[in-house]
Amino acid sequence: MEDDHAGDESSYSISPLVTPRGIVLSDSEKVEALADNMEAQFQPVTDPSVPAVIKTVQVELRSYFLSPASEPRLTTPDEVHEAIRGLKVSKAPGLNGVLNMALKHLPRRAVSLLARIFNAVIRTHHFPHTWKHARVISILKPGKDPALPSSYRPINLLDTIGKLFEKIILARILHVVNERGLMRYEQFGFRPRHSTSLQLARLVEKITRNFGEKRLTGAVFLDMAKAFGTVWIDGLLYKLTILNFPSYIIHIFSSYLRDRTFEASFQTATSSPRGMRAGVAQGGLFFPVLFSLYVNDMPPPSHHVELAIYADDTAIIPTSRKPTLLVSYLESHLNELQRWLSEWRIAINICKGTAIIFVSAGRSFIQPQPVTLFGEAIDWVDTNRYLGLTLDKRLTWSLHIDHVRKRTVQRMGMLCLLLNRKSDLSVRNRILLCKQLTRPLMEFACPAWRSAARSHVQRLRVLQSKCLRLATGAPWNVSNREIHEDLGVPLFVDNTRALTESFE
Repeated sequence: MEDDHAGDESSYSISPLVTPRGIVLSDSEKVEALADNMEAQFQPVTDPSVPAVIKTVQVELRSYFLSPASEPRLTTPDEVHEAIRGLKVSKAPGLNGVLNMALKHLPRRAVSLLARIFNAVIRTHHFPHTWKHARVISILKPGKDPALPSSYRPINLLDTIGKLFEKIILARILHVVNERGLMRYEQFGFRPRHSTSLQLARLVEKITRNFGEKRLTGAVFLDMAKAFGTVWIDGLLYKLTILNFPSYIIHIFSSYLRDRTFEASFQTATSSPRGMRAGVAQGGLFFPVLFSLYVNDMPPPSHHVELAIYADDTAIIPTSRKPTLLVSYLESHLNELQRWLSEWRIAINICKGTAIIFVSAGRSFIQPQPVTLFGEAIDWVDTNRYLGLTLDKRLTWSLHIDHVRKRTVQRMGMLCLLLNRKSDLSVRNRILLCKQLTRPLMEFACPAWRSAARSHVQRLRVLQSKCLRLATGAPWNVSNREIHEDLGVPLFVDNTRALTESFE
């Protein structure tokens, strides 16, 4: 994973960490503890696994890599120059310290030299080790215990030149994927014009249509455990051969994915170098499409079951008029999924999995027995969060709007000193803060929950008006509509309606 300006570590600190060896206090001890935790994550899954599949994959790959690679498509200085133009200057550099801004100022001759280096990598299929070594900083996950190393999210900073090369090859990968239509339509993660809002609207439309047809809609929400860091490298390469990717690209990927290393960094301390035995190199440009292709052959839905996939979040959605049949369809698909997960060494956080049956108001039924995966029960619940949206079994949206309102109030509290009339900011900038930092929270995925009762939506409308009043210092006798009109800010209801219409 990568973040803008992620290299600035001077503004935060890490509390004493609790490790199996005891509590560590110094920066050097902390960074080694964090590196230990990350190294344990970048390991292939051993349970579940199917030895026969592992052997088949290894034999097939051994034979494949003995054959000569296909004729490569080389790059040109013009292509490298265009790739440099598209770089974001806000991205933090890796260990080489080269900023994207520096690349944008390279003379033509230097760009030509880069093209020659990239073509040498393409011809030899050798991804330089320097480009495979990451500097990793750790950011505390929201709401997690700061004393546990597992509570920190690793941010991988990779070599700038290596990422530029990835950008060149990524264009070739996406051309193959798009030209052949390789990506399954249920996968909305890491795809252009496929957003979380679109996936959520697709799911909600399915549920509400079933409400009208007097059908029940079930859903099991599953989360793959440490999905990106545990991808089986041989299994991924094997799947790329099955998809008939150009062999020179697969040879490059083989070098790219193997023997990767990292070192954890915090303040002035750096850990010892560690190895990564699995995973798709988060922070690199390849990892989204490679992960999507790895899970692309997930068991297809049946006549009574649909799928909604966003990266590593999967929803299995059966439909039936009878709860017993719905559970039967669900269990049948989970059995197929269990086989697939075992074959491709993918672990599931079953304890985080939930199941829910959506039912229209006024209808009731006896709660069925829990469904199982790998012998563990997945409990039925009345509400569940999926891709940032809180879904309740009646789709009333009350709990979702409660959650959104709470987050927005917290955000307004953080901004209070900047938004009130005593702030040194101009009114224009205060309004800009409202529009950029509070309104997106309230409007998130509004095409999916647009059918919420007017009384629920009213609570968010009032909150937006309060934010604008705080920013402008408007007196009590000025109406909310006047404030919106004077500022040129659409009313909340009007804006969510416009967003929904443009979305459709």
